[in-house]
Amino acid sequence: MAQRPSGANTLGDIGSEDQTSKFTIRQKTRSWRLAASNGGLIHAVLVLGLAISCLPAQVWAQERDTAAEAVTNLEAYAAFKMGHHDEARKIWEKLAKKGNTTALINLANMFQQGRGVDEDQKKALSYVRKAAELSDPRAQYELGMAYERGTILERDLQQAAVWFERAAEQGEMDAQFALGVLNATAFGKGLEIATDEQREQAVAWLRKASAQGHEEAKTYLDLLEHTQKPM
Repeated sequence: MAQRPSGANTLGDIGSEDQTSKFTIRQKTRSWRLAASNGGLIHAVLVLGLAISCLPAQVWAQERDTAAEAVTNLEAYAAFKMGHHDEARKIWEKLAKKGNTTALINLANMFQQGRGVDEDQKKALSYVRKAAELSDPRAQYELGMAYERGTILERDLQQAAVWFERAAEQGEMDAQFALGVLNATAFGKGLEIATDEQREQAVAWLRKASAQGHEEAKTYLDLLEHTQKPM
């Protein structure tokens, strides 16, 4: 199937954005990141505080805890950017023990890229798996890619599809594309081998990815439309 270039960092760069919230905080992370860059950490904390102040009472406690972890992630991110890698790692390790998936992904990135630590691909993947099992779509997609590549884990396209689907159902467009291609090619056997059901699944997922602006998905949809199964 079509892949990113070998060695590409599919998790993205180390960052401060916290993905665990289902409410207002998720929509406000860009605001407090911008506040941090323009007015410093204290300003960012004030922006984040305003974001949760209008929440309904029944979600206040949950969002308060999430907001606190988001601020801590921001502190670690700031430390990392200033070159204090050990400090950032220790903060993220504490958050990771609480199940914070952004912290887990940042730790995975550190070990994947060898930034502030010795490069360790297996350890990086262990953090990815933990985040994936906690339903983080970015990590679920990355774990699917690990099974698809077969470099660290034994190649297993069925397992890749399992994790791609979990991420795709949460709207992760790269996972939607990957799942579409897996189905379109009958799990790597070829376009002409795919069953009608697999082609239908492929088109459905590729359309979802395309609707989010995934250019390769648009190209692949055109390819499928012009590829006829042999009689």
